[in-house]
Amino acid sequence: MDIVENFNEAGRFTGKLLNNIGNLIILLVVAIIPIVDLIFLGYLAKLIREGKNLAEPPKLSDYGKLFVDGLKIVIAVIVYAIIPAIILVVLALPFIPTFTLGFLVSPLAFVASIFAYVAIAAIIFFAFSIFGVAAVGNMIRTNRFMKIFAFGEAWRIISKTGFGKYLAWLVLVFILGLIGSGFGVVNWILGAVVSVFIGIFVARSFSTLLDEALGTSAQPQTVTVNPSASPPPQ
Repeated sequence: MDIVENFNEAGRFTGKLLNNIGNLIILLVVAIIPIVDLIFLGYLAKLIREGKNLAEPPKLSDYGKLFVDGLKIVIAVIVYAIIPAIILVVLALPFIPTFTLGFLVSPLAFVASIFAYVAIAAIIFFAFSIFGVAAVGNMIRTNRFMKIFAFGEAWRIISKTGFGKYLAWLVLVFILGLIGSGFGVVNWILGAVVSVFIGIFVARSFSTLLDEALGTSAQPQTVTVNPSASPPPQ
């Protein structure tokens, strides 16, 4: 499935949120409240884990487990952000004179240095997210936190997806994140609403990539009956 088909399927799935307005309202409320929004993050993890076993967004339930799953994702993201953060601190040292006195000496140079530093930061974090996103997806699918350090498995996910396809998907997701943040700047409630739809869209799209790389997760079990077996005693 190419990216266009992937996004079309994710869009249809996300649109089914409107089939259950009550559930949608609960998701919006949960996503808005700080700390509690970890439940929504755990809900996205559930979508990623279940993949195509879900025909539509499920009802919000099992809040405790969702909260724990959301917390695991936050911790995993922090772990992957440590090294880029250290790099950015080191790179910030040459910018300190410009940051402190640059505006007084040359406002244009000050603004340019700010934009340059932000661009460098975005590139560094994006570079680390190439492995990080695949590793977090692997963690969610296996339900094993230490899988965030299984770099070989993360690379196999990327390879099976196709590096070019995976990179293009990551760029588009990054752009969607910027769009959601833009709505948040205009109005935080509107931003939260848009972020819920974008989050579910991205989770579904990511689950499809993982289905293709790892196979569909949590397949329903079937019971094989041996016709020659004797019936149980009455």
